[in-house]
Amino acid sequence: MKKINSYFLIIFLISFVVVWLCYIFWLDKKEFDLEFREKETTSAIIFNLGTDQIVEDLYDGRQTNVYDVKFIEYFYFVDGKKYEYGSEYYGNDYSISDKIQIEYVKSNPSISKVKGLKNYSFNYFIRNIIMVSVFSLLLMFGIISVIDFLEKSKIFNRLLYKIRK
Repeated sequence: MKKINSYFLIIFLISFVVVWLCYIFWLDKKEFDLEFREKETTSAIIFNLGTDQIVEDLYDGRQTNVYDVKFIEYFYFVDGKKYEYGSEYYGNDYSISDKIQIEYVKSNPSISKVKGLKNYSFNYFIRNIIMVSVFSLLLMFGIISVIDFLEKSKIFNRLLYKIRK
Protein backbone atom coordinates (compact mmCIF):
# COMPACT_ATOMS: atom_id res chain seq x y z
CA MET A 1 0.00 0.00 0.00
CA LYS A 2 2.86 2.41 0.85
CA LYS A 3 4.47 1.60 -2.50
CA ILE A 4 1.26 2.50 -4.38
CA ASN A 5 0.85 5.76 -2.45
CA SER A 6 4.43 6.80 -3.12
CA TYR A 7 3.96 5.83 -6.79
CA PHE A 8 0.94 8.17 -7.06
CA LEU A 9 2.75 10.91 -5.15
CA ILE A 10 5.80 10.76 -7.42
CA ILE A 11 3.65 10.89 -10.55
CA PHE A 12 1.62 13.79 -9.12
CA LEU A 13 4.77 15.73 -8.23
CA ILE A 14 6.19 15.22 -11.72
CA SER A 15 2.85 16.31 -13.20
CA PHE A 16 2.74 19.32 -10.89
CA VAL A 17 6.19 20.51 -11.95
CA VAL A 18 5.45 19.95 -15.65
CA VAL A 19 2.15 21.86 -15.46
CA TRP A 20 3.79 24.79 -13.60
CA LEU A 21 6.57 25.01 -16.16
CA CYS A 22 4.11 24.89 -19.06
CA TYR A 23 1.87 27.47 -17.42
CA ILE A 24 4.68 29.88 -16.59
CA PHE A 25 6.69 29.65 -19.80
CA TRP A 26 3.98 28.92 -22.33
CA LEU A 27 0.57 30.20 -21.25
CA ASP A 28 1.22 33.11 -18.89
CA LYS A 29 4.79 34.27 -19.50
CA LYS A 30 3.93 37.97 -19.72
CA GLU A 31 2.17 38.04 -16.34
CA PHE A 32 5.01 36.06 -14.75
CA ASP A 33 7.63 38.41 -16.21
CA LEU A 34 5.72 41.50 -15.05
CA GLU A 35 5.66 40.18 -11.50
CA PHE A 36 9.13 38.65 -11.11
CA ARG A 37 11.54 40.13 -13.65
CA GLU A 38 13.51 43.33 -13.13
CA LYS A 39 11.52 46.35 -14.29
CA GLU A 40 12.36 49.89 -15.40
CA THR A 41 10.10 52.95 -15.38
CA THR A 42 9.51 55.31 -18.29
CA SER A 43 6.89 57.66 -19.68
CA ALA A 44 4.33 56.63 -22.26
CA ILE A 45 1.74 58.48 -24.29
CA ILE A 46 -1.84 57.22 -24.59
CA PHE A 47 -3.04 56.85 -28.18
CA ASN A 48 -6.30 54.93 -27.67
CA LEU A 49 -9.00 54.60 -25.02
CA GLY A 50 -11.87 52.17 -25.03
CA THR A 51 -14.34 50.10 -23.09
CA ASP A 52 -15.21 46.43 -23.42
CA GLN A 53 -18.52 45.23 -22.07
CA ILE A 54 -18.26 41.95 -20.17
CA VAL A 55 -21.38 39.82 -19.72
CA GLU A 56 -21.08 37.19 -17.00
CA ASP A 57 -23.76 34.48 -16.87
CA LEU A 58 -24.07 32.88 -13.42
CA TYR A 59 -26.12 30.05 -11.94
CA ASP A 60 -27.42 28.63 -15.23
CA GLY A 61 -28.73 31.96 -16.44
CA ARG A 62 -30.52 32.95 -13.26
CA GLN A 63 -28.14 35.85 -12.71
CA THR A 64 -26.33 38.00 -15.24
CA ASN A 65 -23.67 40.53 -14.37
CA VAL A 66 -22.82 43.18 -16.95
CA TYR A 67 -19.89 45.48 -16.40
CA ASP A 68 -17.54 47.61 -18.42
CA VAL A 69 -13.77 47.18 -18.46
CA LYS A 70 -11.82 50.24 -19.50
CA PHE A 71 -8.60 49.82 -21.43
CA ILE A 72 -5.90 52.10 -22.71
CA GLU A 73 -3.29 51.65 -25.38
CA TYR A 74 -0.05 53.56 -25.17
CA PHE A 75 3.34 53.81 -26.82
CA TYR A 76 6.76 54.38 -25.34
CA PHE A 77 10.39 54.37 -26.37
CA VAL A 78 13.21 52.24 -24.95
CA ASP A 79 16.71 52.61 -26.36
CA GLY A 80 15.33 54.43 -29.40
CA LYS A 81 12.84 51.68 -30.29
CA LYS A 82 9.08 52.32 -30.19
CA TYR A 83 6.80 49.88 -28.35
CA GLU A 84 3.01 49.75 -28.12
CA TYR A 85 1.06 47.99 -25.41
CA GLY A 86 -2.42 47.94 -23.92
CA SER A 87 -3.71 47.58 -20.42
CA GLU A 88 -6.94 47.48 -18.44
CA TYR A 89 -7.33 50.27 -15.94
CA TYR A 90 -9.67 51.27 -13.16
CA GLY A 91 -10.45 54.61 -11.64
CA ASN A 92 -8.34 57.23 -13.36
CA ASP A 93 -9.83 59.26 -16.17
CA TYR A 94 -7.33 59.40 -18.99
CA SER A 95 -7.44 61.23 -22.29
CA ILE A 96 -5.70 60.57 -25.57
CA SER A 97 -2.21 62.10 -25.60
CA ASP A 98 -1.92 62.02 -21.77
CA LYS A 99 1.53 61.17 -20.49
CA ILE A 100 1.58 58.28 -17.99
CA GLN A 101 4.24 56.39 -16.08
CA ILE A 102 4.68 52.73 -16.99
CA GLU A 103 6.88 49.86 -15.90
CA TYR A 104 8.40 47.58 -18.52
CA VAL A 105 10.35 44.35 -18.18
CA LYS A 106 14.01 45.26 -18.55
CA SER A 107 14.90 42.05 -20.41
CA ASN A 108 11.86 42.34 -22.73
CA PRO A 109 10.69 45.98 -23.12
CA SER A 110 7.67 44.96 -25.19
CA ILE A 111 5.91 43.84 -21.97
CA SER A 112 4.68 46.64 -19.75
CA LYS A 113 1.96 47.88 -17.42
CA VAL A 114 0.75 51.19 -16.06
CA LYS A 115 2.85 51.90 -12.98
CA GLY A 116 0.99 51.03 -9.79
CA LEU A 117 -1.75 49.16 -11.64
CA LYS A 118 -2.92 45.61 -11.10
CA ASN A 119 -1.54 45.02 -7.66
CA TYR A 120 -2.90 41.66 -6.65
CA SER A 121 -3.73 40.60 -3.11
CA PHE A 122 -1.80 37.36 -3.59
CA ASN A 123 1.36 36.52 -5.45
CA TYR A 124 1.45 34.77 -8.81
CA PHE A 125 1.76 31.23 -7.44
CA ILE A 126 -1.08 31.55 -4.92
CA ARG A 127 -3.39 33.03 -7.58
CA ASN A 128 -2.82 30.07 -9.90
CA ILE A 129 -2.42 27.12 -7.50
CA ILE A 130 -5.96 25.72 -7.88
CA MET A 131 -5.88 25.68 -11.68
CA VAL A 132 -2.39 24.15 -11.75
CA SER A 133 -3.41 21.50 -9.20
CA VAL A 134 -6.46 20.48 -11.23
CA PHE A 135 -4.45 20.17 -14.44
CA SER A 136 -1.76 18.27 -12.53
CA LEU A 137 -4.35 15.74 -11.38
CA LEU A 138 -5.62 15.35 -14.94
CA LEU A 139 -2.09 14.87 -16.24
CA MET A 140 -1.36 12.38 -13.45
CA PHE A 141 -4.40 10.28 -14.39
CA GLY A 142 -3.33 10.43 -18.03
CA ILE A 143 0.21 9.28 -17.20
CA ILE A 144 -1.13 6.46 -15.01
CA SER A 145 -3.47 5.34 -17.81
CA VAL A 146 -0.61 5.26 -20.31
CA ILE A 147 1.62 3.32 -17.89
CA ASP A 148 -1.18 0.81 -17.22
CA PHE A 149 -1.77 0.41 -20.94
CA LEU A 150 1.94 -0.17 -21.58
CA GLU A 151 2.18 -2.71 -18.74
CA LYS A 152 -0.69 -4.71 -20.26
CA SER A 153 0.70 -4.44 -23.79
CA LYS A 154 2.32 -7.63 -25.10
CA ILE A 155 4.64 -5.68 -27.37
CA PHE A 156 5.93 -3.59 -24.48
CA ASN A 157 6.45 -6.68 -22.32
CA ARG A 158 8.44 -8.37 -25.11
CA LEU A 159 10.55 -5.25 -25.52
CA LEU A 160 11.27 -5.15 -21.77
CA TYR A 161 12.16 -8.86 -21.83
CA LYS A 162 14.68 -8.26 -24.64
CA ILE A 163 16.18 -5.26 -22.86
CA ARG A 164 16.64 -7.20 -19.61
CA LYS A 165 18.47 -10.05 -21.38
